[in-house]
Amino acid sequence: MSKITRCPSCATAFRVSDAQLQARAGQVRCGRCGTTFDAHTALASDSAVRTGPAEPSRRAPRPSVLPETAFDFGPPNRAGRNRLWWIASAIATLALALQVAYYHRTDVGLLLPEVKPLIYQFCMEVGCEVPLPRRVELLGIESSDLQADSSNPNVMVLTATLRNRAGFIQAFPALELSLTNAQDQTVGRRVLTPRDYVPRGVQTDSGFAAASDLQIRVYIEAAALLPSGYRLYLFYL
Repeated sequence: MSKITRCPSCATAFRVSDAQLQARAGQVRCGRCGTTFDAHTALASDSAVRTGPAEPSRRAPRPSVLPETAFDFGPPNRAGRNRLWWIASAIATLALALQVAYYHRTDVGLLLPEVKPLIYQFCMEVGCEVPLPRRVELLGIESSDLQADSSNPNVMVLTATLRNRAGFIQAFPALELSLTNAQDQTVGRRVLTPRDYVPRGVQTDSGFAAASDLQIRVYIEAAALLPSGYRLYLFYL
């Protein structure tokens, strides 16, 4: 049985279904006078409106019942829309936070040591890695020297002391060695990876120990270039 609601402003009655009442929490707009009202406040069954008294009264005739299309829905249920918007925003924010945490998982592990085991556990499950920190500003070259090898004049020997000033393990950096002539022009350049300079017995994957020095010694066949100077930099690839 359909239901009838009545406009409180012009007393026009409308036929309405439960689905229409639930669509906008009962808010409808009168198609005759344009008044927006809550259809729940004046509901009656269809038979109640059709059935009149045995003797018609002398009062003004009862307004006719208009079809379902005589009115439109009122303003949307903003509370429901706002709730959905907040839920969607929360999900999007959480997804963004997880993405940022994934790409910066190394830094997160440094800032929050208590969550570091969780990060390693997560990467074990999804197959990712947690790279060692790469804070180049906390690395330095304490001393260096480049000399011809006394036993082989065609070979030059680079010695240097690298220092990790950080209070945590870092990845070994790369070294760039530039050979220069008397006019300070570059006559040769070579990039040394950790495998090129880390002493034997030291695992490159284990990283540069916190607050420690590393003595390196590298043999380079570059005497034919007749270098008179050099520059040595460290950086991360």
